[in-house]
Amino acid sequence: MMDLDSNVNWDHGSQRKFWNNWDCKHLKDDTLDEQAIRRGATVLSLFQSLKLVDPKVLELGCGNGWLSEKLSAFGSITGVDLADEAIEEAARRVPMGVFYAGDALSLHLPEETFDAVVTLETLAHVHNQAEFVDLIARVLRPNGYLLLTTQNRTVNRRRSDVPPPGVGQIRKWVTMKELRRMLGSKFRILKAFTVEPSGDRGFLRIVNSWKLNRLVSVLVSEPALRRFKERAGCGQTLVVLARKKY
Repeated sequence: MMDLDSNVNWDHGSQRKFWNNWDCKHLKDDTLDEQAIRRGATVLSLFQSLKLVDPKVLELGCGNGWLSEKLSAFGSITGVDLADEAIEEAARRVPMGVFYAGDALSLHLPEETFDAVVTLETLAHVHNQAEFVDLIARVLRPNGYLLLTTQNRTVNRRRSDVPPPGVGQIRKWVTMKELRRMLGSKFRILKAFTVEPSGDRGFLRIVNSWKLNRLVSVLVSEPALRRFKERAGCGQTLVVLARKKY
């Protein structure tokens, strides 16, 4: 399975069509899966721990606004997504928010404006990850926070249930080491961990073997085993809380 984009046709038009279809299929209130809900809850918990007072929050890759709606309880929301139909729904969900449909790298967002940037499962789907990180640093105020999740290449390339990229879908998974290096020059990483243990190929076939896990459960509870795997980097999602250096 490729962990890089295997489609030559990833122009904005095909990307927009893919993500409009994806959001319609997967991000409705009745179709959000357990993994998406877990990622959202993890980010919301981290955000709440920051104890920011009426922050200005930018969500990059906000989709239909399902998370923006929850973030709006903390402060004012600006959302950006390439999927124009999803953005229309986000604007209905959060009428006091400001939403833009388009490529974040081309929108000329105001610099040093936001107290926090939130971006879930978006980094792997932008054509230039370095520019995306630079954009986040530019729009954040000094000492502003970044809350980011993205697909863990170490795990996802060892999952048999992940389909190949769709037409228009960019897929550039990263490892935690690569993510740390990518953020390191502009951000101080406060927390970095994984969630959602997964995988049934390679070494993860053993780690997640139901027989082995059944034996281990005699000594360790299922939640404790799950936390151990996540700390060991076996979660399918990388989670980072970071702070802009300057």
